[in-house]
Amino acid sequence: MGRDKPGLAFPEAGDPPLIWWTGSRLAAIAGPPTVAGPTDYGTGWPVVEDDPEIDGPVGGLVAGLAASPHPLLLVVGGDVPFPCPRLAQGLALIAEADPGLQAVVPERQGRLEPLFAVYRRDGLVDLRQSARQLMGPGRGPSLRRTLEALRLRRVPEPEWRPWDPAGDSFLSCNTPGELAAAAARAKVPTDQGGVG
Repeated sequence: MGRDKPGLAFPEAGDPPLIWWTGSRLAAIAGPPTVAGPTDYGTGWPVVEDDPEIDGPVGGLVAGLAASPHPLLLVVGGDVPFPCPRLAQGLALIAEADPGLQAVVPERQGRLEPLFAVYRRDGLVDLRQSARQLMGPGRGPSLRRTLEALRLRRVPEPEWRPWDPAGDSFLSCNTPGELAAAAARAKVPTDQGGVG
């Protein structure tokens, strides 16, 4: 896209920033959103700056966990316009059932989806240590590799698909065409509540 995706406006859909669609769909079940990044993108939500010692998405995850007053944290990428509340609730139930877990992460097409996952705040120390060990010169650590240090529960597709049959929670807007298609869809009510 060439720009910071969470702040992109949805054309012809009232022009709220993309991140607003993400946070507002999940606020009823996960509480008020907090943005890990440089700005609130005009949402008025609290902001935490990325951990200055860890580059990339892991720096935002570490900062969010450190700032959260809650034992469990739902982490979602800011460029996902149609996150499914039912999937978020399902992942949270798995985490609540096993207090030993530090992360509950869906798998899609055999790969972890760490930017729609539930994390336990007490995994912060392990996450930070893993990230520092994996950082290379001029680049941040891989989020997926960083998670290997945590007590992780992978949620395979057959388990999470009943909560999000279309996999909408993993639909991100990476091109202008994807953004336009999502904006058109955002105007159409669905059975999942709210818009989109």
